[in-house]
Amino acid sequence: MATYGSLRRACARFDRFQVDLSSSELFRSGVRVPIQEQPLQILRLLLEAEGKVVTREQLRAALWPEDTFVDFEHGVNTAVKKVRQALEDSAESPKFIETLPKIGYRFIIPVEWVADASGKSPLPRVVPIAPPGPTAVPPFAPREDVSPAARWQWRIAPLAIGLVLLAASAAYLLRPRPQGLPDKLTIVPFTTFPGFEIGPSFSPDGNQIVFAWFGYEKEFQFDLYVKQVGEERVVQLTHHPAIFLGAAWSPDGRFIAFMRQADPDATGIYLISALGGSERKLADITQFGDWAPIGVSWSVDGKWLAFAKGSSSPTKANSSPEHLSVHLVNVETTEERTVPDPSPDCVHTWQAAFSPDGKYLASACVLTEGVAKIYVQTPDGKQSREVVGATSSEGFSGIAWAADSHSLLYSSDQHLWRIPLTGGKPEKLLFAQDVETVAVARTGNKLAYAQVRHPSNIWRLELDGQAKPAGPATKLISSSLGDAGPHTSPDGKYIAFQSWRSGSPEVWVCDRDASNPVQLTFFGGSQVGAPSWSPDSRRIVFDLRASGNAELYTVNVGGGPPKRFPSGTANASSPFWSADGRWIYFNSERPDAIWKAPVEGGAAVRVTEEGKGQFAPQEAADGTRVFYYKVEGGQGQAWSASANGGDERPVPGMPADVSWVPAQNGFYFINGSPRHFSLNLFDPVTHHVHKIADMPGLFAIWGANLSPDGHTFLFSGIEHSEGDIVLVEGFR
Repeated sequence: MATYGSLRRACARFDRFQVDLSSSELFRSGVRVPIQEQPLQILRLLLEAEGKVVTREQLRAALWPEDTFVDFEHGVNTAVKKVRQALEDSAESPKFIETLPKIGYRFIIPVEWVADASGKSPLPRVVPIAPPGPTAVPPFAPREDVSPAARWQWRIAPLAIGLVLLAASAAYLLRPRPQGLPDKLTIVPFTTFPGFEIGPSFSPDGNQIVFAWFGYEKEFQFDLYVKQVGEERVVQLTHHPAIFLGAAWSPDGRFIAFMRQADPDATGIYLISALGGSERKLADITQFGDWAPIGVSWSVDGKWLAFAKGSSSPTKANSSPEHLSVHLVNVETTEERTVPDPSPDCVHTWQAAFSPDGKYLASACVLTEGVAKIYVQTPDGKQSREVVGATSSEGFSGIAWAADSHSLLYSSDQHLWRIPLTGGKPEKLLFAQDVETVAVARTGNKLAYAQVRHPSNIWRLELDGQAKPAGPATKLISSSLGDAGPHTSPDGKYIAFQSWRSGSPEVWVCDRDASNPVQLTFFGGSQVGAPSWSPDSRRIVFDLRASGNAELYTVNVGGGPPKRFPSGTANASSPFWSADGRWIYFNSERPDAIWKAPVEGGAAVRVTEEGKGQFAPQEAADGTRVFYYKVEGGQGQAWSASANGGDERPVPGMPADVSWVPAQNGFYFINGSPRHFSLNLFDPVTHHVHKIADMPGLFAIWGANLSPDGHTFLFSGIEHSEGDIVLVEGFR
């Protein structure tokens, strides 16, 4: 009988991945994943080590001979990072590759070896990888004062873990293979330019793609570019930088239509020759500070363009769009029509997409913030129906039709989904990750999507007194998938925050110095809002949009499942616990108002009158008033009301559209522009603004929080955004 060591290891399997060592290829769910030779060699060394540490010196000896003049430290760090990117792994919360600082790396899940790449000749055994020893005690687990019974449980835990790993290994071998995936897909980067590329659209023959792009030196200054499949040459089509930009190729291939949001004179719907040249404006649009409404779609006969347009109140100067709906404009006559909303429940309707057969117009119906459904209707709007199952609690970032008009593709929660036109359970297309915007070629079996990365991190600025920084702001909590919404516990020991490091937005908690991170919720995909602590530092309240409506939940930091908190309203979000622990403040949506509900149960009390644009309540330091945002005249102003209701009034002199947090003697707020933000203190008595410090050169900052002792200021920030267009060939 052949021994394990005598068999040739041609293929390794783990999780959804397969490494074919004979052809030097990596596959995810049967689809080839691009990976360079050096990162693949590192992955092979880690797999063959069977859970043992591969030291940095071993990597140097294997991949960087002594006569090779390279920066080894930079080289190995870069190569390991590329391995993690290919495996969608995180250095901070590793699923596959663990880092041992200054020592090396270790592969930490079971690996199945087979003797050939077809997988028909498995090797005699699977090597279960034992987990590394505990490196930290969870912040709420008993430490020194552990009972004898509990100590015994801790002693037998390693045995239990071993049994679980063996069971997991067996389950892995017997796992069902992914079904419904195309037999052969080729997935390759279409663009790899520095900066951010998004919004692809195919030419009618499927051989070219138009997309929006900005480089690192010109953030959110998009222009349109055209690139042919299989070539690197790119042609710039427009020359007027835009904040947001979305385009679509005409059915006859002669023109490209686009929606541009820029300065007022350049905002609108335009037409340009596919070869470049002058632009022709077809329609005006209203400004809207978000990517979601951006995009245009051609009717199959090439006569009409569908796009989203907002209506503003004629009685208010500079008012923001109150409602966005789908409009049609005739490309020859510029005649404009409004398509009725597919449902009376739509707060906004956008992302319109004509079906290739011309029978339907699909669109996203926004029910409330983040929650949306897809509807299809006849182009005249007289008949409409919901595509049952196409619902998102994160909102849609792109809708496209399959070439046969029988199904729809959409991106939500940075995943790509497909659903039949008749509705049903949507299928997650596992070959696509970090997806925003999607396009399908009418011919040639091609699909393209934007793969984007703009993770946020949590930063800390220590204050030496109320108006003086103790030093520059530093990054405190970070992961490759994003962290945000920090809130320091009242006892000052812990920080609750949102994190996407598990693959979906969840509530996490860690020690004040960011050590010992612990995941508290496991919803697995639904949008989770920023957390707020109870005054005893034992519970956390947050909002969740899993049901289609915003609802409040509480969770004990010591463990246990989250519990729904009844608010007595149809929608409840942005909760904030009162300092006395008796109430939870929140805002309702449609109609908007600020409320408070008793923690122990009972009817909610409305604090403000119903109106538009009231959200994010925060209690004053003395507990007598509640501060909140109110949108008026297109600007977010700071308002306050009595904690018992009534006496609603603006905070005079407070700057508009800033991220603020109430303090003992004023308001800390952040204002400025990307890369040039500052922290300031506003005195509500004198109306004086005192600049505290320049903030790090971040692209975006939000989610301010001040520790109870007033010495630590936390905030969320994005350093940069990156996006590339990915091409999928063989898609049907």
